[in-house]
Amino acid sequence: MSQENLEQFMEQVAGSEKLQARIGDEIDAESLIALGVECGFEFTAEDLTTGAELSDGELDEVAGGFGIGERL
Repeated sequence: MSQENLEQFMEQVAGSEKLQARIGDEIDAESLIALGVECGFEFTAEDLTTGAELSDGELDEVAGGFGIGERL
């Protein structure tokens, strides 16, 4: 269940510039978990490492829509 919460939280982050700004370039696991709880999503540090590899689509979302190999 907590892995599902993490996925839902990450979807919310992807659609929220405010949350993206709060996360910034670097955030530690503890702070990310606390932000998740603040937004109503409970997950663990283990959930953050489970399935740590991202798909190409997820990488595009994290990169702000820039695909692999695209230049700014």
